[in-house]
Amino acid sequence: MQHPPDTLHARKRRKARAMIVSAAFQLFAEHGFDNVTVASIAERAEVGRTTFFRYFGDKQQVLFADDDAEVDRMCAYVREKATQPIGDDLHTAVGLLREANAATRPHAALSPAHSAVLVRLLAESTELRSRYLLTQHQRASRLAGALVEAGTPENIAVLAAHTAMACELTAMRLSETPEAFGPRLDEAHLLLRDIGRQAAS
Repeated sequence: MQHPPDTLHARKRRKARAMIVSAAFQLFAEHGFDNVTVASIAERAEVGRTTFFRYFGDKQQVLFADDDAEVDRMCAYVREKATQPIGDDLHTAVGLLREANAATRPHAALSPAHSAVLVRLLAESTELRSRYLLTQHQRASRLAGALVEAGTPENIAVLAAHTAMACELTAMRLSETPEAFGPRLDEAHLLLRDIGRQAAS
């Protein structure tokens, strides 16, 4: 499969988008979420408001705009690794999603510094937590679809995707720093595995 050429126009678009994201996180870190406007983000990024809205629908979207790309990578991982139908094994399905998360984590768009700002903003803002939960539900729906394509019954796929989401929300809630997220996520999955073994015994 051939990829489209990396044109000067494409590079300029990526640069403008990156400047907007960087400016927004700087301002959010300095002033909090509610006290930052689209106009102030555009000014800090040295772009016009029209350019801002070419990439983002609102200032909330700046925080979550790269979620789609991350979920794309996770879904691709699930389809690639599920060489045989998963069947109705819930723990295998959850484990595959955990692997997909670990495999794509190094390619996360947010830097550790930006992730720290996001964690702080989520703790401070009910509105942002609601938006975050919405993105997580959308993510779970897409991951469930990837599991179904990999031969998982729909009920198991949906349960697995939402179980994986619950583990991620738990890890975020218990993480003191962005660096702690990975270990906390591993702890949540280990606890889930232990509960499954106890139920089976």
